[in-house]
Amino acid sequence: MTKLLALAALLAAGTITGAPTAGAERVRSVSPGDDIVTTAAEGGQRCTLGYTFTNPAGRTYGITAGHCNRHRSNSVTDRTTGAVGRFVLAVGHPDRALEDDYGLIDFGTARSTASLAGIPVTGISAPVRGRPICHDGVRTGRACGTLHGRLTATQYATSGMPASIPGDSGGPVWQLNPDRSATVVGIWLGEREDTDGQRYGRFTGLVDVLADIADAGGLTTTT
Repeated sequence: MTKLLALAALLAAGTITGAPTAGAERVRSVSPGDDIVTTAAEGGQRCTLGYTFTNPAGRTYGITAGHCNRHRSNSVTDRTTGAVGRFVLAVGHPDRALEDDYGLIDFGTARSTASLAGIPVTGISAPVRGRPICHDGVRTGRACGTLHGRLTATQYATSGMPASIPGDSGGPVWQLNPDRSATVVGIWLGEREDTDGQRYGRFTGLVDVLADIADAGGLTTTT
């Protein structure tokens, strides 16, 4: 299955939803940019949630960086809202920066809220050149710059952003649309220093991540 076909299959199974359901006041929510922490015997690891969606069966998932599950913990807590989930797929290692790096979290019956720091999220896409690109992290906050280019087949570099801080990993990378809504284009991975000393931001494309998750059958692991 090609990436485009896999992505189409995934999006057919899961959609962003911001509409409350009956009894939603008792249901915790998850959103791009939320503060999350994994719990393990080796200690917790703080990261940022990058993207969320709910499938027609009412099951909600979140995507973050795979290296946020460094200790291979099953438990994840959204510190912003109190929602609790578990990793069902984690790809990536902090010492192999240019390899695939993403994780899928099952948040069960939590509600996916289609907003990012008050900005409505209206979709996903590949990054568009010539348009400012931003990321949100629980340590740095919102930072914007420009798309520098590709690092690998699935990773991109940014320039003009302030230094990233541990805890920002996994957060949403997005571009603002003319109607002031946001399109999420990637998952933040951190920084990279070039051989000439130039520092770049680094993120993986969300379209590629979703297609890879569909190829891996990531959503079937919770059924």
